[in-house]
Amino acid sequence: STTPSCFDDDRARVYFEDAFQWFIDRFATVDNKKGVEEEDFFDVIIMDACDPTNDFVTKLYVDSTFVKSLYNGLSKSGVFIAQIGRAAAAVVDETAMFKRMFSDVGFRSMHIYDEGRSGFYEPWSHLVALKNTVSRKLWYQNAANIDIELHKRIVSTHSGEPALLYFDASVMLSYQLPHMVHEDVYCRLHLQQCYAVEDMVKNRDLDLTVIDDGDPFNPLYERNVFYNKPNATVFSILAENSVAKFISLVP
Repeated sequence: STTPSCFDDDRARVYFEDAFQWFIDRFATVDNKKGVEEEDFFDVIIMDACDPTNDFVTKLYVDSTFVKSLYNGLSKSGVFIAQIGRAAAAVVDETAMFKRMFSDVGFRSMHIYDEGRSGFYEPWSHLVALKNTVSRKLWYQNAANIDIELHKRIVSTHSGEPALLYFDASVMLSYQLPHMVHEDVYCRLHLQQCYAVEDMVKNRDLDLTVIDDGDPFNPLYERNVFYNKPNATVFSILAENSVAKFISLVP
């Protein structure tokens, strides 16, 4: 910014309103979008609400009207980002409603990453929801391309010091795939999807259309399709003959 405070920058528009109602009033239905100018849609929406385990916030998040307004308020290749609580808690069922809700309203690709430099006492998990599958290619860029994009987009500092303290290509690479615990929990809850991935890996038939047309959040498929690094732990779980035994492992 060219001003001491970003809030004073002429390019910034700051609203002191109920954010939930603001989005609902403008983007709740497709019809409402007819009266919205193209520049009013957002390329990125970042939401830092209270912890998802808070009862009050949980009621807000399960409101499909609000979630749909977020989706409608994004541009065609828009990205939505929200913190979803402590990394240790983000794998339990309380956060499953996030993924289900965002999938139901139309988001086509979802990713979870953990960040330990947020100033909390433990790592925090974040959900990234992409409005279309084309954006997934940007999410999985290699280190060289990420560095080039950062160089083009980030304004150099007068001191010559890096403008970003905690982000570079190596950090982005660490975000690209969720911790394997997310894969384990996912497969305990979605047997058929994981069996399908196992079959594709065994047959070396990694069909990209499966995830494009199916579950937007399938960390096992993402690892095997885009990285081709099978998670032996997950596949050993899938090898169990007893479905009842498998189900009993669900947290």
